[in-house]
Amino acid sequence: MSRGTNLFVAFSISGIVWIVTLFLSTGYVNEVAKSMPTYALILYFSYALFKVGGDLARLKDYPEEAQSLQKEVEEAKRFYKEKGLKL
Repeated sequence: MSRGTNLFVAFSISGIVWIVTLFLSTGYVNEVAKSMPTYALILYFSYALFKVGGDLARLKDYPEEAQSLQKEVEEAKRFYKEKGLKL
């Protein structure tokens, strides 16, 4: 299966389990089930932040990209210096 299909199946199963848990449970389990989407979003954004941070930390492993980034920084400095901004 493709990555999109796997993602769709995982979200579908998770959604069905969440809905069944939400409507068939009582008490503490129902309260936890109500907050599950919030926890899922927090976990997703935490994963995304760690992923981006890890990729930035490994930028040295990609010398072409690091060189390109350094070139863009120098171009930006020259551009702003021409406009009169002191860096």
